Amino acid sequence: MTVTPEPRRVAVVVAHPGHELIVYRWMEEHRPIYCCLTDGSGGGATSRLSSTTRLLNAVGASAGPVYGRYPDKQLYRLLLDGRADVFVALAEELAWAFEKAGVNYVAGDAVEGFNPAHDVCRLIVDGAVQILVRRTGRDVRNFDFLLDGPPEPSHPGSVVVRLDEEALERKLAAAHAYPEMRPEVEAALRRYGRQAFAVECLRPVTTSVCASRFESEQPGYEHYGERRVTEGRYSEIIRYHDHVRPVAMAIKDATL
Repeated sequence: MTVTPEPRRVAVVVAHPGHELIVYRWMEEHRPIYCCLTDGSGGGATSRLSSTTRLLNAVGASAGPVYGRYPDKQLYRLLLDGRADVFVALAEELAWAFEKAGVNYVAGDAVEGFNPAHDVCRLIVDGAVQILVRRTGRDVRNFDFLLDGPPEPSHPGSVVVRLDEEALERKLAAAHAYPEMRPEVEAALRRYGRQAFAVECLRPVTTSVCASRFESEQPGYEHYGERRVTEGRYSEIIRYHDHVRPVAMAIKDATL
């Protein structure tokens, strides 16, 4: 008897709108359900959601139930206030949404220690996938992708998309047409070169390996926070052990 493979139903979950530019061609191919935790307003008050909405329309993707749920400042406040329950609830909400949509393939931000929102987003995604698998028995693939660095196509088990010149031009045009991301795009082009954008790499999820190093060393966002406190721009610092690790433990408990 021939078994027909289950159709791939894809979701992308990121911390901030704009991250989807990293996997633009892959999104063109798969037209995922797309979720983002914040509105991308950063330290100001300007949301990036309208730019992401235009991008989703261009690639045929659709916004999911969690779409700019929090201003960035509010999400960081939730972390500082120890509101792990909010992040557990987000994992459960995404699990229900994935179940309803028949999702069996999820990609999102990796743990890099660059920004606590990125790392917490990954914890939420992992929790949602684990809850979904426990509840349904469904085989769900779970991938991450790097934001603070070039792709890693040699990582074992990775899905690697190599863009031809036409696809690369579309991706770069989309990046330059995203006004709030333009400075970061131009900085990445200067640092890594144009061809870095011609490779998209989704890695089998690496959370435990990446997060384990922060048990003994400070993530980059702590060093950044310390500088901002010294400059008088921040009054508090998000710490891995005090604020991010408790979220990881609370989500882990919720998936048991």
